[in-house]
Amino acid sequence: MKSEVFDRDGKRITLAGNVVPDGATVRVAQMIMDAAPAGLHRPGSLPLADVDRDARQAAYEDRKRSLSDRWRHPAPAQPPAGAKAPQTTPPAPVAGVSDAEARYAERCAAVEQAWRRA
Repeated sequence: MKSEVFDRDGKRITLAGNVVPDGATVRVAQMIMDAAPAGLHRPGSLPLADVDRDARQAAYEDRKRSLSDRWRHPAPAQPPAGAKAPQTTPPAPVAGVSDAEARYAERCAAVEQAWRRA
């Protein structure tokens, strides 16, 4: 790989060793390629045949019509067959302290004493 060194004024210089002087610029040539093999790359757009263009236009029109007419035929509001009915009343509260509250109190106690174990 060939590199070029330029001084502050942009003049090309040759190095007396492997040390680049202050203010100098090093330029290195790079080979950059994408993942496609070189023979397969053809710049420009790919022309469509009339059949492909007509099919693409028909698909576009179908989708546009479907989106525009969707409000006219809304999906049914009924749950699917075999689905569980939603719960309408909240569950009855359990007497005493719930498990979540007990676990929260244990966690708070552990955090308060954590500095002693550290």
